[in-house]
Amino acid sequence: MMKQGALEGITIVEIGDELTQYAGKLLVDMGAEVIKVEPIEGVPARHVGPFYEDKFDLNGSLYFWHYNTSKKSVTVDMETEEGQQSIRELLSRADVLLEGNKPGEMKEYGLDYEVLSKEYPELIYCSITPFGQTGPWSHYQASDLTQLALGGIMQVTGYDDVPNAPPIAPTGGQRAHIAGYFSAIAIIGALLHRDVKGEGQYIDISAHDCIVVCTEMSIPYWEYQQAHVYRQTGRHALPHASSQWNFKCKDGKHIICLMTYLNGTRWDSLVAWLDSYGMAEDLKDERYKNDNFRATQMTHVNEVLEKFCVTHDSAYIAHTAQSLNLPWAPIRAPEDMLEDLHLVEDRKAFVQVEHPELGKSFIYPGAPYLSNETPWQLLSRAPQLGEHNQEQKQLKEQISML
Repeated sequence: MMKQGALEGITIVEIGDELTQYAGKLLVDMGAEVIKVEPIEGVPARHVGPFYEDKFDLNGSLYFWHYNTSKKSVTVDMETEEGQQSIRELLSRADVLLEGNKPGEMKEYGLDYEVLSKEYPELIYCSITPFGQTGPWSHYQASDLTQLALGGIMQVTGYDDVPNAPPIAPTGGQRAHIAGYFSAIAIIGALLHRDVKGEGQYIDISAHDCIVVCTEMSIPYWEYQQAHVYRQTGRHALPHASSQWNFKCKDGKHIICLMTYLNGTRWDSLVAWLDSYGMAEDLKDERYKNDNFRATQMTHVNEVLEKFCVTHDSAYIAHTAQSLNLPWAPIRAPEDMLEDLHLVEDRKAFVQVEHPELGKSFIYPGAPYLSNETPWQLLSRAPQLGEHNQEQKQLKEQISML
């Protein structure tokens, strides 16, 4: 018998698109019921490719499929009184409102927290916007690119071995993922607070704020040392130059040979491994066992490693290094993940999802974590536009008869 998810019995009304959909997905996979309210023409995410069989279809966006699994879709014209009343009816049995409209827009519809909290005092209301509800930037336009630039991510991402290289923006909708994680955590915290205090609350999520705290060491270096960090190829942005640790292997793939966290045992094991192929060169010198000396010679150490890596396949180097407690790893393409036995067999990181309307099933990303008491589960494919309109209508009628 399948155990219940952590959020079993919780109902969430999601009114949003890019910034809300990942938070909604995280919560629905934890067992919540997520009802996605869409305009009559569908949310913009349905227009984002690629599309199934490369044919545009509001129900065929692979992008939409991924971020909206297990949700329900109802269509509502929020600009009408009838539509606004429909939202209120949904909220009358909901625990959470998750919305991503512009600051002040929900107030125009009479659906802002100040109004709804009086009707539903236990409602948790979470707004996700680019810059939050207040402040001089609150109404600024934004995109993934501009927010990664303003939040500092691009300043610390790029190359130091390419002349005049520009900052680089990580792809894949990073701002929505970052804000989605923070929002899901905040909502769960608010639900726990409600369990104790019996009251709802308002959560104001600024994607900008979320991004700023994800620049790793950049802000601490400035706060504590007033030191600027600069971009380094495939490595942490630091105030000083660090040694190369990305090397090409015999099979054409690259590997990260992280040379931190070394102790005497690990260093001895590494040197013995290199020496078994006659490739240790002078690293057997006792002086290299001293951390301070080795640090001054790291460029040479990396030259030795680079010669070694190019003579062996990446998988062999990675597995052998891990057996020696060295934190090394191959750099993989996304499709390589589907053949990783650790992910496929041990972690069950991919799942088959049925699409009854197509008579097919497809491989989807599975659980990002394993919880034995409140398991993650992906129940169904993303909803077709307005697929649950009739279901919600029938439920409304049943409630009105009570």
